[in-house]
Amino acid sequence: MRAALVHAPGDLRVEEVADPVAGPGEAVLQVGAAASCHTDVKSLLRGHPSLGPFPARLGHEFAGTIEAVGEGVDTVQVGDVVFCGNSAPCGECRQCRRGRESLCEDLLYVLGGFAEKVLLPARLVAKNLHPIPDGVPLALAPIAEPLACAVHALDVVEVPERVTILGGGSLGLMLCALAASAGARPTVLDPHPERLELATRFGAAKTVIATRGPQDIEQGGDADLVLEAVGRPEAWELAVAMAAPGGTVNLFGGCARGTTFTVPTARVHYEEVTLLGTYHHAPRYLARALEVLAAGEYPWADLVGPEITLDQLPDALAGRLHDPQPAKYSVRF
Repeated sequence: MRAALVHAPGDLRVEEVADPVAGPGEAVLQVGAAASCHTDVKSLLRGHPSLGPFPARLGHEFAGTIEAVGEGVDTVQVGDVVFCGNSAPCGECRQCRRGRESLCEDLLYVLGGFAEKVLLPARLVAKNLHPIPDGVPLALAPIAEPLACAVHALDVVEVPERVTILGGGSLGLMLCALAASAGARPTVLDPHPERLELATRFGAAKTVIATRGPQDIEQGGDADLVLEAVGRPEAWELAVAMAAPGGTVNLFGGCARGTTFTVPTARVHYEEVTLLGTYHHAPRYLARALEVLAAGEYPWADLVGPEITLDQLPDALAGRLHDPQPAKYSVRF
């Protein structure tokens, strides 16, 4: 079988590797579609906690058909078409017991969606495989992974009417749609007009051309909930400045490790602005994301991106395939 392997930062190769064989509790997934995202680009360039040692498999948004199951597997059977979560919590540690599976002390990451087949470990087979609902095409199912992260972000806050979303990329649009479905009238800020045009189709009540400065606060500030979906320290600082007194800021976009940002103390103490972050997802959020896709309330297929082959993936993630580089690609097998 063929798979994409990261051999070193920036060095992604599509190679022949041995076919996986399912052991007890395991399963083999024949991948039908996998989606790329900016995390894949970052992982390729500078690594990621989930990546593992080189050569490392890549691809964390994928779906396909169960090709084989090992002894003792009764949660799925050969021929089932499933969406595969890219991690599996242990269910036993302190964080799992308190419902914080994304912080599991023994979180098992499963990558390798950019390959013809993936060996699924027993814990994942038992905890985080999901049947694809009727009406959700296989090519659309992989975006349930980032959508589940957005579901997580809104699950831990109250969604008021005044919501500002900083960033109109795929995740910003997902947050916008979920907030609108919860009754909000979201404002979306982004410097790219084409993203803002799409934001209106994902429930935005107002869009603002972002300048990344004080004008953004005037146009999108005084929000009771601010969702930062950019992932840069300066954007985190801007998001904190946008919240109304008593508001909440979810610093959702992941910044590079080792970076810092500054928070005015008065915002937190005297103005009672709550700051929080959410990372990753849990099996229940993936199940909910698939339900959202099946409901078809928004044009989710617009977020899938151009269709490419596995051989085109290295050029796609390196930005050599399209200019400008799209937020996502859909790798089909």
